[in-house]
This record gives sequence, structure tokens and C-alpha cells, in this order.
Amino acid sequence: MEDRLGPLAHHPHVADEENLGAEAHAIVRTGKALLNAGAESHRVRLSMEQVAAAMGIQWLQSQVTLSEVSVTLFKDAQFRTQVGQVHSIGVNADKITRLELMTDQLRPGTTPQAIEALLQEIDDRGSRYSPWFSSLSAALACTAVAFLNNAWWLETVGVLLAAFLGQFLRVFLLRRSINVYLTALLATMLAAFTYIGVSRGLAQLLHDSSPHGAGCVPAVLFIVPGFPLVTAVLDLVKSDITAGVSRIAYAFMILASAAAALVTVTWVFGISPSPLPPPPLPWPWLWLLSALASWLGVAGWAIMFNTRLRGAFIAGGVGLVANLGRLALLELGAPTWAAATLACLMIGLSAHFCVVRQRLAEVTIAVPAALIMIPGAPAFRALVAFSQGDANSLLANSGQAVFTIMGMAIGLSLAKLLTDRDWVFDKRHVLGS
Repeated sequence: MEDRLGPLAHHPHVADEENLGAEAHAIVRTGKALLNAGAESHRVRLSMEQVAAAMGIQWLQSQVTLSEVSVTLFKDAQFRTQVGQVHSIGVNADKITRLELMTDQLRPGTTPQAIEALLQEIDDRGSRYSPWFSSLSAALACTAVAFLNNAWWLETVGVLLAAFLGQFLRVFLLRRSINVYLTALLATMLAAFTYIGVSRGLAQLLHDSSPHGAGCVPAVLFIVPGFPLVTAVLDLVKSDITAGVSRIAYAFMILASAAAALVTVTWVFGISPSPLPPPPLPWPWLWLLSALASWLGVAGWAIMFNTRLRGAFIAGGVGLVANLGRLALLELGAPTWAAATLACLMIGLSAHFCVVRQRLAEVTIAVPAALIMIPGAPAFRALVAFSQGDANSLLANSGQAVFTIMGMAIGLSLAKLLTDRDWVFDKRHVLGS
């Protein structure tokens, strides 16, 4: 058999097919790497087109969903269709940045073997941070959000410990390939139990009878799928309906798992969702601490997403300015959704101009900065109202949460439309068309 196939293997037609197969594999592997890191489908397509153009592909058609990429390419009267599936979905901002820089710098004549080597080098890079440091960063971010929601020192201590343990468990389970929805449920349950135990224990020691349930939501904010939610909106704005809907479904399932755990724990312990009054501080100190909390929260999210430290500092600065602007608008009586829209518009514009000079991926700056505005408190009250059958409270709080998230999405989308020409002209680009 080998003797009969040996000469055929050196036939030009067979060699061309083998080379086209290697090129298709390099293109699909690039798309899978970006999907695995959490990039939006438009960026996945653009990167695959850049790889194809560098290898001399004359025509490329691609289809991207949340967990699958398929391409059909033509070159010198030969064509090839290849499909790749992503088995694990996560967020790795550093990997997105490296992949974008790689594809942006490719030159004509690049071989598929060279691209495979570059991809392997990026894949071999592990996380920039240890699970301990990543979990601590997430815990600090959750604690910052708790302070911005009027939590004081007793609640923030509970949130810090609860979020750290919950995120550490989440990382531990995901690295062992445990089901992502089960992971979300278990991590949320551990964080909620820890927060309740710590806050109630401290309250008893200090003979403090005031309610402390408002910290439950910040304690589990590390589980919110911010990247899939934001990229889903961007996909929908670009008319990538399949990718956008699948991302929203994925995010909804994670939120549903976390909500089931949170509602169960709060129901067992009878936690009240009543809001807390502002901390007893003079307004200059309150605004100064709010600024610090805004920066710390955004930088913490960015590090949790494996953003390099320089990017985390930049994201923190962008989030600080935008969130203080949002808080000022709320003080002036602006609707919550309007303040969120304007703040996220500023985030999107700032992220675009920052990454041009800093060689960072835009989404890795915009998403952490926007997460500081997640309406956790009204969402928690809506969940409790649902479990108690309180329709009026359910509609009011869920409406506030939904419209705030919609405002955030509109702001980020408007920023894209103002800064990226490809987002203004609604057409599907196909290499070679």
C-alpha cells in the first residue's frame, strides 16, 4: 500500500491539497483560539481573514458561533472546508491581545507552519497570575462594588472573604473541567454562605442589629459573565445573530445557576434585600473613597480576566472617570439607564483611543470598566421578590436592572459606531469578494 501511494504523495495536485489543508487548519485554529479566549465574532472573522490573506488565500467564507468556527477557502482552483469546535469557553484578555497583535502583524508569504508555531507559542503561555492572586483581585473588585452600593466596613469584610473563597473555588473547579453551570452554582453558594456567616458573626460580636443583606450580591459578582454579555451585544449590533443569541443563552444559563443558589441561600437564612444608607462620611471623603473603589473595582476585574498589569491600570483609570461621571449624573437626578448609557459611551471612546497607543485589545479595557456599573442591588431585589411572589417589586426592580444593562450596551455600541468604520457600514465582508 505504501509503495503504491508513495509516488502519488509527490504529485503536485496532492501536494496542493495537503498545503491547502494545512492553511485551513491554521485559519481555524486561529479562530478557535480567539473564541476560547472570549473574543467577539467580528474580531474572530477579521483575524481569520488576516491569516488567510497572509497565506495567499484568494477567497474565504466563515461562520462563527459561540463554540464553533467553520471556513471554506479557495486557492488556485482548489477549495477546502474545515470545521473546528471549542470545548471550553472562558476569558483570557492577555491571549486576545497577543492573538490580535499576531494577526495584525502578519505579512504576505507567511506559511501555515509559521502561523502554527506562533499560535503554539501563545497557547503555551499560562495565566499571568496565580489562582490566589486572581481570586484576591476579584475579591477586591467585589468589595469595591459593595462600597459603591453603600456597604460599610462590616459588609466589606464579609464580601472580601466570601468573594475570595468563591472565586478560588470557581477557578479550582474550572481547571478540572467541571461543568461550568455546576461550577457557577457551587461557587455562588459558597460565597453566599461565607458572606452571611461572616457578616452575622461580626454583627453579633459588635452587638449590631442592623440588616446586612445588601452585601450578598457584591459577594457573588465575580460569577457575572461580563465578557459574554458585552460581546453578545456587539455581535448583535454587527448582525451576527447566531453568535449573539448563543452568547446570551450561555450568559443566561450562568446567571440562572448563580441566581438559583443565591435565592436558595437567602431564603434559608431570611436575608432582607433592603438598601443600606450611605456611610457616615463627609462628602469629600465619600467621593475620594468612591474614586478609589471605582479604580480598584475595574482593575480587579481586569486582572481576574488575565489582563496585563499595564492594561489593568489603564482600565482602572477609564472606569474611575466614567463611574464618577455616572454617580454625578445620578446625584443631579438623571435616570439610571441614561447615566449608564453616557458612562459606557465614554468608556468605549476612551478604550478605543487608549489601546491605539498601548497595543492592547479594546474589549479588554471596555468590559472591566463597564462591569463596575452592573445593577446588582436591583437584580437581587428582583430575585427575592420573585421567590416571595411580590409582583410589583419584581417588575420595578427587574425593569431597573434590565434598562440599566440595555443602557450600558447602547453606550458601548455607540462608541463602536463612532470609532470603527466597519461598524458603520452594515455589510458582511468576505475575503476575495
